[in-house]
Amino acid sequence: MRLAGLRRFAAGRGWRVETLDHEVCSPESLREALSRLRPVGCAVEAWDPHTALRPSLFGRVSVVYFSLPPNRAGWSGARLIECDNALVARMAFRELSSTKPSSYAVLSCWKRECWAVERIRAFRECCRVAGADCQVAYFNDGSAAECPMRARAMIPWVASLPRRCAIFAVNDCCAHCAAKALAAAGRHSPWTATLVGADGVEPPSKDRALAETVSTVRLDFELAGYLAAKMLGSLFATKDTKNRKGFVNSVSFVAKKQVDSFTFPPLLVDRRKSTRGHGRRDPRILDAMAVIRREACDGLTASALAARYEGSRRLFEIRFREAAGHSVLDEIVNVRMARAVDLLANTEMRIEAIANFCGFNTELAFWKAFRKRTGVSPLDFRKSRS
Repeated sequence: MRLAGLRRFAAGRGWRVETLDHEVCSPESLREALSRLRPVGCAVEAWDPHTALRPSLFGRVSVVYFSLPPNRAGWSGARLIECDNALVARMAFRELSSTKPSSYAVLSCWKRECWAVERIRAFRECCRVAGADCQVAYFNDGSAAECPMRARAMIPWVASLPRRCAIFAVNDCCAHCAAKALAAAGRHSPWTATLVGADGVEPPSKDRALAETVSTVRLDFELAGYLAAKMLGSLFATKDTKNRKGFVNSVSFVAKKQVDSFTFPPLLVDRRKSTRGHGRRDPRILDAMAVIRREACDGLTASALAARYEGSRRLFEIRFREAAGHSVLDEIVNVRMARAVDLLANTEMRIEAIANFCGFNTELAFWKAFRKRTGVSPLDFRKSRS
């Protein structure tokens, strides 16, 4: 997704983009590529300390990083595109707190990475302000390939958690491991525990069914790539790009001015089964959840949904809130917002058409709901990508 955002910016300016796999890009292969391609701008992923390419290796070539390794010695002054990690944690807490849990826990597979530290600190602060207990658990640093081992190690821990504990996993990899551990321990979310991850990355195909049950704070990786290209564009004025090449999400420029690092906010919580309810397994409420996922963008209303089930609308809404931790309308709007974000980011549809397509009665209602959920208007959201 980062590459897609960078390519979108580059395409509008006629820049050529080439990539290298950071996992196999050694300092020697970087020097060879710099000599062969002669780029003067690069955007680089550097979260893995074993494969991170330091700024000094690029010489006079300007570089923007999407992340930095835990040990930042020698990285002073590196330009950075990063998410607002404190806001990620606050979004996760808000989602989990709506289920009225008995306690909270935050889970990480990394101790030293700055983004993980920031998310844990912010989540614990949310718990402190709310007067709630919060325990922190770490399970072996390492790569995503170790997920099965982590999941097994987590089983005793998740089994020992209080009933209806709310768990924030600092990223989706940890969240998917936690979901496996919960199932192995006989604790199925959302009825005995609620779970929220972060990032919203596409999981491997073998884990897709599980991932689609875990709520996540979705990050705007496409915007991150766009901002990286935009930062390079602010640093350099395009010269003659004919016969010039870029790589690792890079382009050719002439220096213009210095630009500070960019921080971008997360999009929203993609609410899935793991926080879609915590009360008793009322089949009507579970069925209503499924109906909302299918029909929210078709103009479904809370009253129309309640009318499908026996009893009064008020009783239905009370039971729905008891099970889900939020109102019927909130669930409907959440599904619509997820669809609207995708359309705004990935299509050229007019905003009025998107409002109608996503089930809002008026464009004004859409604008109000979008600003309330994301903090920006639909127009500003789209402009940030142009």
